[in-house]
Amino acid sequence: MRILLYGGSFDPPHYGHLNNLRAAAARVCPDRVVVMPAGVSPFKQGTSAPGPLRVEMCGCFGELAREMGFGLEVSGWEVEQAEQGRKNYSVLTLEKLARENPGDELYLAIGSDMLLSFDGWHRWEDILRLAHLVVTSRNVGDDPALHAKARQLDASGARILFAPVEALPMASSVLRTRLAAGEKCENELPASVRRVIRREGLYTKGDEVTNESETGKRACAQPAE
Repeated sequence: MRILLYGGSFDPPHYGHLNNLRAAAARVCPDRVVVMPAGVSPFKQGTSAPGPLRVEMCGCFGELAREMGFGLEVSGWEVEQAEQGRKNYSVLTLEKLARENPGDELYLAIGSDMLLSFDGWHRWEDILRLAHLVVTSRNVGDDPALHAKARQLDASGARILFAPVEALPMASSVLRTRLAAGEKCENELPASVRRVIRREGLYTKGDEVTNESETGKRACAQPAE
């Protein structure tokens, strides 16, 4: 069985995330996708929406799962780890999946910006041992740099795969600003995500960042911010 891990802050999840997951899934044809929101992004001091609500909003990936025919699990494991004060690293998440699914083939979806800094991730060599990387490009024209980096990290060329995708340049940070200004962001956010935002009053002007655990270099796949 092929299992594709797709992580990120998802604060909030948007069509750019769906677009990249579609490309990664089309590349490897997984039997199951595990969408796992981070407890705390390694690149920020915290998140705006609480972890359980980000997990709930990731239910928007269900429609894509039905369309493409893979099983979907939205996991709150990393959020729970953060709530218990534990650091999260991608390698620990992959080790957990490997223990729970012995013999299955693991894949980790990441964005192109993540590949360029991948050798700064915690135990990155073990990540490559545990899983194939599936790289989706966020920026047009970055392929030469990506392929050069892939050769540097994996001379065999067997552990890093590329998923062609038409980039949708959108960022959760920009959407949070627009939502705080009163915009609905209907073209960027699935309806199910917007319903949770309205119900909980998320991303309003003056929202404070929620710090859910000690920030560590978790480095779990960040295909899009």
